[in-house]
Order: sequence, then structure tokens, then C-alpha cells
Amino acid sequence: MRLRKAMAVAVTTIALGLGAVACNDEVPATSAASAPAAAPAASHTPVPAGASSTGAGARTSAKPGTPAGTAKPTADASSRCHTGDLTVDVQLQPSSILPDSAMVLVTNKSSRTCTVYGYLGYGGLRADNSPMVVKTNRVAYPGAPMATTLKPGDSAFAGLKWSSCDKADPNCNVLAGLTVTPPDETTQVTANVLSVDGKPVDQLLVSAAGFTVGSLQPTHEGVDFTS
Repeated sequence: MRLRKAMAVAVTTIALGLGAVACNDEVPATSAASAPAAAPAASHTPVPAGASSTGAGARTSAKPGTPAGTAKPTADASSRCHTGDLTVDVQLQPSSILPDSAMVLVTNKSSRTCTVYGYLGYGGLRADNSPMVVKTNRVAYPGAPMATTLKPGDSAFAGLKWSSCDKADPNCNVLAGLTVTPPDETTQVTANVLSVDGKPVDQLLVSAAGFTVGSLQPTHEGVDFTS
């Protein structure tokens, strides 16, 4: 676009100012700094067996969930991973203290190479499989998102944490499952939620504060919030 004289410069300045506000809305003020944090030391965080291969049992759907978020620049539409290309495993992590946490693996099940970049969106499923909106808060943990190119069978990783609650509490989110929206996508994949010992989990109790969502990274080291 060609800029013309002082009036165009002023309009551009205002537009940039508004863009800065939108960026702040995308990652809440309570988030970690956008600059990459120092990588935590390697941990013995459990990773599902076959993390570099295609996950099993996930399915795509058009149920509503929390929209996924990206940090600019977004992956090109022709190269980014679409919902139908991916499976998602949510691996619960051992912890003797609250909050509860999980490592999330996003695996390319397709026959093409694609890229993920940004944050995952999350939604809940009730026992009758109906969707439930769950509050989410994105944080740049363990650092800013990193564009990750996934060959068939490769995985990207992100952390997820929440506080548990009493099932009898009317504000407690009683979830029978999770849906995940990949960055820049509008449809969801139903995640495989796995316990520490790798067995399927059929219920999660999530407080009204909802989920804290970490950024997508090319390696699992440091992404877990208990690291």
C-alpha cells in the first residue's frame, strides 16, 4: 500500500497502536513475558509411548471449543497443519501438589509435512458428549511459541495445567473429555486423555479458573508446568 503525506502516516500510527492492543488481548497481561524464558533443565516427564508416531483413537469434529491462538506470523495456509492432519494426546503428569498438569502431544497423522505455530484451544465434553466452554489463559511458557515442522509421525508439545475441584461444587467443570483446536483452525479434534500409567481417563475435575495453556514447542523438555 502506498503512503501519502502526513495524514496517511497518522492513520498508520493509529492502526499500529490498535494492533498492539489486540496483541495484548491475545496473550493476557498475567502471562509470562513474550521473550523466550531460559529453558528448564531436562526432566523425567512421562511421554506417551510412541510419541514420534501417530496417536490412536482421536477424531475430528465441528463442536465448538475455545478458539486456538497464534502469535504472529502464522503458518502459511498451504503448509500449516489442519485439524484433520492431527491427533492429540493429553498425558497427565505426576504431581504431589496442586495444580494438576499434563503434557500435550500434537502428532501429524497425515502423509504430508506440515507446520504448527502458536497455542492450542481447549473445550470440554460432558458425559453426554455435549460441548462445554472452559475458561483458558495462554502463557508464553516455557517461552514464545516456536514454529514446528512436522513430518508424518512427528509431534509438537505444549504444557497444560489446572486446579482440581470438588465435584459437588456447582462451579466445578466435570469433564468427560477434551476437544482441542489447532492454531488457526476452527474445528476440533477429540483428545486421548491418558493417566500417568498410560490408561484412558474418563473424568477431569477443573475449577472455574479453567486451564492455563503453554505454547507449542518442538521438544517436550521443559514444557510441563511441573518441570
